[in-house]
Amino acid sequence: MFHKALWKKEWKHNFLVSLGLLVAFLLAYVVSAFMRFDTWRFYQEHQPDHWEHAKAFEVNSIFEPNFFGMIAVGVVILMAGFLIGLEKNTKRHDFAMALPFSRREMFLTKYAMGLAVVLIGYNLSFWLAYFAIYQSEFSQLLAEVDLTNSYWLPLAAYFVIYSFAMFIGTISGEIKSQIALTLIFLVFPQGIFVLVGQFFNVHGFDFSEVELTGWVFEDLFWFNYLNNFFFDELNIWVPVIAGLVFTVLAIVIYEKSPSEYSGEFLMFRSLHPLFAFGIPFCSALLGGLMLSSMAPHNSSDALSLILYWLGALIALFFSWKITKKLLNR
Repeated sequence: MFHKALWKKEWKHNFLVSLGLLVAFLLAYVVSAFMRFDTWRFYQEHQPDHWEHAKAFEVNSIFEPNFFGMIAVGVVILMAGFLIGLEKNTKRHDFAMALPFSRREMFLTKYAMGLAVVLIGYNLSFWLAYFAIYQSEFSQLLAEVDLTNSYWLPLAAYFVIYSFAMFIGTISGEIKSQIALTLIFLVFPQGIFVLVGQFFNVHGFDFSEVELTGWVFEDLFWFNYLNNFFFDELNIWVPVIAGLVFTVLAIVIYEKSPSEYSGEFLMFRSLHPLFAFGIPFCSALLGGLMLSSMAPHNSSDALSLILYWLGALIALFFSWKITKKLLNR
């Protein structure tokens, strides 16, 4: 199904970012594990009481994506941009459409290569860190690690984020819009609840009792799957199913995307009305939230309301101007 020429084409243009992802994973797991050994030895010798209480947390933190794990998320999104968006910024997209391969085959090659890089980088780094601890004097600490959560939940998070970034790439017309829209829509479900909640709160309605918000802020917030604080509360099937849905949608949309709009903000002109309304609307809500949050704690409700609408109108004006330029490029 995957032609050798397509593999070579994608690998040539994505080698550097793939190497960057591998480095990010190695720093997140392997280097982090080796750097902790001296700290653990110090705790054992000089702070044994502290070590007894902290050792379970310490070893589990090795298998929790840390700062470099979040850097890996950014590189995953960037890699999806290199696979789809960057091609649309250049004549390579026109060249690719002239090749004797179906669009489905081209997209699946891109998708499979990126996913393989994620899987290989993650597994290599995770198990090297595990083996490093196993071979050390701290091997008994591995009994404190719940591998089911520590291994599978972050992997599911990287899978759904990568699939989502590829899905956004089929809608956007170039790499900058793909990365920007991916970052925005990754937190959109939570963001819109915060924005709408502030709108109702400023106008005297209590939005905090909406039961749906708990599920949205936990199971649908993919970054929670990279934090072991939430591991026991999350369902792994949510990101897995979501990732599969994004993948299927991406395949269907990539086959139907009009090539003549590559290089523009969006590939589909039919989406322009949605974005022409949605961007200014969300910007107005954000502007209102930001300005109303500046009101003193003991100020009147009228002042918060005035500041809210002042911020909303200012944000609405500028976002409308910017949106028109984006969609009419």
